[in-house]
Amino acid sequence: MSQSSVSKSRSGTSPGHRVLEYLGIAAFFLLAALIGAEIYRGVPGTAYLLALPLLAVAAYLVADLLSGFVHFLLDNFGSAKTPVFGPNFIKPFRDHHTDPTGIVRHDFVDTNGNNSLVSVPFMLVVWLAVPVSTTVWGFLFGTFFLLLAGAVFLTNQFHKWAHMDEPPAWVARLQDWGVILSKRHHDIHHESPYDTYYCITVGVWNPLLDRTRFFERAERLLRRTVPGTDPRLRVEREGSLNERSTPG
Repeated sequence: MSQSSVSKSRSGTSPGHRVLEYLGIAAFFLLAALIGAEIYRGVPGTAYLLALPLLAVAAYLVADLLSGFVHFLLDNFGSAKTPVFGPNFIKPFRDHHTDPTGIVRHDFVDTNGNNSLVSVPFMLVVWLAVPVSTTVWGFLFGTFFLLLAGAVFLTNQFHKWAHMDEPPAWVARLQDWGVILSKRHHDIHHESPYDTYYCITVGVWNPLLDRTRFFERAERLLRRTVPGTDPRLRVEREGSLNERSTPG
């Protein structure tokens, strides 16, 4: 790996984290292959293959919901100075509000490295502890989990495409069909006060979560119950966002 490739990272991300992103992506694909091999060896019968479409849809919906909750947490809690997570996870999300199109300039590693790093520990546990190839429940869970991990990995790539004015034609078709996150849908999140439509895999949950004020209620609950979540931090965050010069 050349020094130039290491230093070519998003603003504020250290060269050390860049290396971790490379390793995270490599580990992700290695573990995905290992879990996939266990699934292939453990197929209990053709009847169970009929469950694959249902598992795929369920995994995609769960990934979308998870993307929203993680996005909500990173937007509203902690700061760029939070140990470990601050500079490398929280800061990119906060910077994204002031420069929404900056994600378009991220390369493959910048775009997908953090999602890989988050996924790898869970993948390692599944590979080591779940009897994927020897039990029916292990096969079904392993298959669901691998599909979920794949959707999580792709989430920030979908997010990046949603900020492109002219994404590749095949991507635009998927966006138009509602298969992946579209620019029109995601632009709602970038409207003041930037506190809704957090889901960024496809966004299918966003209208429901918005109507039920799920994240608004979750934030109030967390700020009342979790030590250190000062309500004034939200006011400060909104004030800084209102000063941005680039529309979402």
